[in-house]
Amino acid sequence: MKKFHLQKNYAIINFDAAICDSEVKIISSKSFEQLLVQYVRKLRNEKDPMMDRLKGIRASMMLDAYKLLLIYPYEDVKKKHPNLNTLLNQRDTFYHFTEKFYDYWRKLERFGVMSSSKNYAQSVKAPDLISISDRFNERILYLYRTLSQNLLGEDFKVYRQLPAGVNANVMLVPHRFTYSEAYASLQNVGFITRLLTRPPFMVYSQSNTRQGIFQEIFENPLKDLSINKLHYFCYPVWVGPLLTFVYFHRDFMHHGVALSNLFEPAIYDDYKDRKPELVYVYGIREEQFDGKYYHDKEEDLYIGFVSRNTKNDYFGYLKKMLLTLHNVRMIDRNYLPIHGAMVNVVLNNDEERNIVVIGDSGAGKSETLEALRQIGKEYIKTMNVIFDDMGTFIIDGKKLYAHGTEIGAFVRLDDLDSGYAYQEIDRSIFMNPDQTNARVILPVSYYKFIMMNHKVDYLLYANNYNETDEGVRFFDHIEDALEVFRRGQRFAKGTTSEVGLVESYFANPFGPVQRMEQTDKILVEYFNVLYQQKVKVGEIYTQLAVPGQEGIGTVKAARKLMEYLKTSFKK
Repeated sequence: MKKFHLQKNYAIINFDAAICDSEVKIISSKSFEQLLVQYVRKLRNEKDPMMDRLKGIRASMMLDAYKLLLIYPYEDVKKKHPNLNTLLNQRDTFYHFTEKFYDYWRKLERFGVMSSSKNYAQSVKAPDLISISDRFNERILYLYRTLSQNLLGEDFKVYRQLPAGVNANVMLVPHRFTYSEAYASLQNVGFITRLLTRPPFMVYSQSNTRQGIFQEIFENPLKDLSINKLHYFCYPVWVGPLLTFVYFHRDFMHHGVALSNLFEPAIYDDYKDRKPELVYVYGIREEQFDGKYYHDKEEDLYIGFVSRNTKNDYFGYLKKMLLTLHNVRMIDRNYLPIHGAMVNVVLNNDEERNIVVIGDSGAGKSETLEALRQIGKEYIKTMNVIFDDMGTFIIDGKKLYAHGTEIGAFVRLDDLDSGYAYQEIDRSIFMNPDQTNARVILPVSYYKFIMMNHKVDYLLYANNYNETDEGVRFFDHIEDALEVFRRGQRFAKGTTSEVGLVESYFANPFGPVQRMEQTDKILVEYFNVLYQQKVKVGEIYTQLAVPGQEGIGTVKAARKLMEYLKTSFKK
């Protein structure tokens, strides 16, 4: 991997190769020059008025001036280096250029990488990951302040300790999981064994919605793909109980890093002697395999592919393919994948109930449960998230239980209670926060908890389109319940490319739609067990897509649900 990789929106620094141990070495590096040239070119292409005042001044002259101003006062540089006076005579403009250059650097997504060895515990090098990131941050701040204050002619009155180094720093170990020739292109790619982020972490992607469903193919295309191992990273994670290797192209590194907030990372000892059950290659060049997945029965794994097309530069493509692969694997095991949210509610008298709300994207699942948390403060001691988007129902010893898949939540910023995401800003990863369908990824649970056997007390379908004050209704007959849950109706809210009132089998286009016949047998079996166990199965009216009810409907539904909970707890 080269020392410094710079693109329009991001930069990757190889701390093993780049020499960043002093401000002088940083400003004298080819990397700094490359960044400066790119910024000057950007301003000229945009016809920035500042460049009119700096007309005829080359980036190389600016670079020479910066090297001297780092060490000597402005007046001394001006006297001793008259060849730079064309630039230095524009002191005020050069100062503003420097401020904007610093802002430009900080608006890039900045990643650091370091290598480690599989021969010793990864925790040994974790302090290096932190200290190198911290020192680089301090040097960039010192560099900026020294140059700006020298050009300004006075010290700053307020110092802001902004994250100016890297947004994230990762430790890599090359890893081979098989000697199968079919998977040779994925062997010895760098696996992320430790990761550091510097919140608040803001990601700006080129796309903001996901479209379509993933389709199964029946031949492994991996042998036909052009994969440069130096351009890919792998993040090993647990998707529910399944060991998963997520290979992502460096152009999608911002999404790969964001995985750390959503899925439980796997440590090296977890996978050093075993193969994964799921593999995902995110960011391939070949468009013909975009959105496809394959079941390799010989290697006993599922492998998915999404292309590097700009439309796929959206975290939903990373998350939902992983969940599709997880779900088809669960269906193979005769388990029922659930597209919904589940919480464990503990009231003040220490009695507990587990609530599952099913619905496709934008139906109001998480929003209703968040409203329940807000309005139930007087009665609820705690609410523990079991899953926020996808879970699994299993039957163990004739009893039905639920497991989660994720430790985090990927939710619309607008649908959270006002200010909630910002209360968690020190942990959150924000995606396109100033745009429609702005999202936040925040940790909400822990792995051991989501993988426990959780009984189900309430199973509710999220209806976001019917206008009613009923709040919640329950189905006395299993046939009525199956009809609603199978149909999977919702009014699309702009989180995908769908428009209007749409249907998706069992509200889950991530596995059950692809395996409808197989899933339907499981669905009937599991609903029979739900009714045998006296689980309350019904429909909850979130009204999230009803004009004028967007922020009220979920509260009404939550209040009605709270009434049932209070009645239930009194018995």
